[in-house]
Amino acid sequence: MRTLKLEVKADFVRMHKLDTPQASRATSAQSSIGEGEGRPMSKRGHTRSNKSRDESMEDEVLATDADKSASTKRERPRSRTFTFSRSDSPTKKQKGDANEKKASSKTVSIPKSPSTRSLVSNASDRSVSSGGKSVKPDEFIKYLKKTPKPHDVEVGKLHKLRLLLRNETVDWVDTFILEGGMTELVGLLHRIMEIEWREDHEDTLLHELLRCLKGLCTTATALKQLNEISSTLYPALLAMLFDEEHKGPSEFTTRELMIEIIFAHISMTPEAELESRAAQLLKYLKDPVKEKESSTVPFILQMHQPRPYQVWCKEMTNVTKEVFWIFIHHLNVIPIPPASNDGKSYAKTHFPGQRAIVPAAPYVGGVEWDATNYLATHVDLLNGLIASLPTREARNTLRQEFKISGFEKLLGHLRACNPKYYGAVHDSIKVWIGAALEDDWDVKPVRMGPGDGKSTVSSPVKQSPKKKAEPAPQIQAPKLDFGLGFDKDIGIGAGKKDDDDWI
Repeated sequence: MRTLKLEVKADFVRMHKLDTPQASRATSAQSSIGEGEGRPMSKRGHTRSNKSRDESMEDEVLATDADKSASTKRERPRSRTFTFSRSDSPTKKQKGDANEKKASSKTVSIPKSPSTRSLVSNASDRSVSSGGKSVKPDEFIKYLKKTPKPHDVEVGKLHKLRLLLRNETVDWVDTFILEGGMTELVGLLHRIMEIEWREDHEDTLLHELLRCLKGLCTTATALKQLNEISSTLYPALLAMLFDEEHKGPSEFTTRELMIEIIFAHISMTPEAELESRAAQLLKYLKDPVKEKESSTVPFILQMHQPRPYQVWCKEMTNVTKEVFWIFIHHLNVIPIPPASNDGKSYAKTHFPGQRAIVPAAPYVGGVEWDATNYLATHVDLLNGLIASLPTREARNTLRQEFKISGFEKLLGHLRACNPKYYGAVHDSIKVWIGAALEDDWDVKPVRMGPGDGKSTVSSPVKQSPKKKAEPAPQIQAPKLDFGLGFDKDIGIGAGKKDDDDWI
């Protein structure tokens, strides 16, 4: 011990004091009480003050030793860190002693625990609306111009921008759009879509970017600019979503955002422009013309039945295959919605509206929940396109094209999910049924499924090959023919029998 340095000795003293059992403290307290039994009661306070003074002197010595040890940048062992648990909480008597020590000794700064740090960070995120007043829109615009490459853009920056777009005033958002912020976001979106192999950073960046664009769609200025760039933005989004090599985002929530941005093109527009915008979206949603079909002889193409929206239907069908285990309630029947007599137009009556927010539940947030919400968004887009057409003939013609493409068969399969857990799908199908009934369209395959509630997608049943039908065995008498020629006619005499077979 004599050869050790002073800093090492201080560490030993501090560790020894931390490891001192409470039994020794109790014995020392009993000895002090035994010494003070012969003294009058008025001197107890004096004894306690002497004791606290001695403890404060010891604390000061330890504090000076700790300062010396800290100068050597020696870290404390991990086993000696401050941990607060219920088992380590002191008794009432020890609390009083600790209070006296705090009053007499120097204050020791205790590092913040990770829980308190997370609370502070969450509070700072929640208070971004109050602190965002000092943040100007041009700061984000300059940042987006300085970092054109998606690899260099920070996800946290776009996350903060999304919170500001959601919580700030309309003037702040309009200023951001007019100064070129939305143009920079759309340019970044196109650069992300041009990446052939996206990594996790680009996928997360794409999700935050789409949420920023969705937040911008709540203002009239953004909708006006979105209409101007719709001819380039929407085909690019649908091309990535319907890509044959599945280069689109894998998360259902990200794909849902893409459909919601496309749906905003008709949901936020005045009724007078619904028909033109619906026709524009239907042109983008049709199957792309392949090179093989363009070079096919025309009379062969006439024999093929056109299915113009087969790629769109295939995208939804693939989602049902990924969560196939929830479509097991084949006896579900979608109820007929009540007819409305409000005197409103067809578009206002049957256009899909916003669904109510679902409270937290065990089934909320899983992959099945995300998949069904994504499917319901597709059905909302389908219902919105049908409701945007002005005449019954045009709507029924579009329904016939959807039916040929496989949508009615798909909707009859979607009804087999549980309406309690996945109500969004059933609500969107109810809107389709109500609109179809008003146009005198047959809704039985969608309400009940094909074949009185049987499943739309039935697995093939293996059957043994049928045997050829053989005739039943028959018992016949044996034919005795010894070749004696009894079947020939025998002529009597030399005369021959006249043959009457002249007829």
